[in-house]
Amino acid sequence: MIPQTITRTALWLSLGSWVGSWAFFAFVVSRVAFRVLPGDVAGDLAGILLIPLHWGGAALAFIAAIAAWALGRRGWLVWLPITLALLCIGSELFIAPEVAAVRPSTLGAAVTEETSRRFALVHAISLGLFLMIHVVSIGLVVGHARLDTLDRQLNQNA
Repeated sequence: MIPQTITRTALWLSLGSWVGSWAFFAFVVSRVAFRVLPGDVAGDLAGILLIPLHWGGAALAFIAAIAAWALGRRGWLVWLPITLALLCIGSELFIAPEVAAVRPSTLGAAVTEETSRRFALVHAISLGLFLMIHVVSIGLVVGHARLDTLDRQLNQNA
C-alpha cells in the first residue's frame, strides 16, 4: 500500500507541477512581462525562463511516465509523456538557440527584414510547440484522473 501511495503521489506531483508551472508561465508571467517591460526585455526574460521550464518539463514528464508504468498503466499514458519530454528537450536544444540567435535584442542594429522574418517563424514554431505540449499534458492529467476514478469505483464495488 505504501509503495503505491508514493508512486501515485509522484505521478500527481509531477503532472501538477508540470502543468501548473507551464500554465503560470503562459497565462501570468509572460503576459505581465510583456505588459510592464519593453518588448525586447520581456522577450529576453521569457527566453531565460523557458530554460527551466523545458528541462523541468522533461524531467517531470519522465517521472510521470515511470510512475504510470509502476502503477501498471500502459499505452499512451506511458509513451506520451516520454514523447513530450523528448519534445521539451528538442525545443531547448534546437529551437530555443535559433530563436535566441535571431531575437531582435540579440542582433540590435543588425536586424534585417530577413532576420525579422526568421525570428517570426522560429518564434511561432517555439510558441506552437509550447502550447501543444501544454495542451497534451493537460490531456494526460485527464487520462490519469479518469483511470483513478475507475480504479476507485472498482475497489468500492469489490
